[in-house]
Amino acid sequence: MEEEIEPMSENEITPDPHRQQQLYWKEMINLKSDALYIRLYRGSLGRWVTGLGALKAIASCGGIAAWVVWKEFAFVWGAIIAASQVADALKDVFPFAKKHKAASGYSMTLDYLFNDIQLEWENIFSGRYTDEEIMKLRHKLGTLQLDALQHNFPDGLAADETALAEAKQEAEDYFRTTYGVN
Repeated sequence: MEEEIEPMSENEITPDPHRQQQLYWKEMINLKSDALYIRLYRGSLGRWVTGLGALKAIASCGGIAAWVVWKEFAFVWGAIIAASQVADALKDVFPFAKKHKAASGYSMTLDYLFNDIQLEWENIFSGRYTDEEIMKLRHKLGTLQLDALQHNFPDGLAADETALAEAKQEAEDYFRTTYGVN
């Protein structure tokens, strides 16, 4: 017995005339989320860099002088100096400063990209670009993002789910405030 094949509905045959615009919009939201995420990541690393820098500064500047003045606290100052030396020795094992610098560069790149695609979005939304032009813009954006990630984080970038959720919420708030959409 042969099965009867139902004809496709008109919605299944007709492509969505706004598909490329919608895909570009989604890329724009994702880029904003990524930019906010890397900013949070950079801030987290910045606290570690500042803390280790402060520890090293206290140890190197105040340790020796304080040791002479407060001999009864020699053990405390010795421990601070030792911790500073350990932190300095581990800077290559836990390269907070290097990752912080990479995150700063990546953050700036994503912010510049987002600024550019906001202008492109206005032209897309107003109908100035064809679907083919929008596809090329999306491809260019994706390539620029991958190049920036590879340049700044050649070994990849681990995701922090808490920071990622916070970044997505901030992006939603941004688009709600700026464009009036969720």
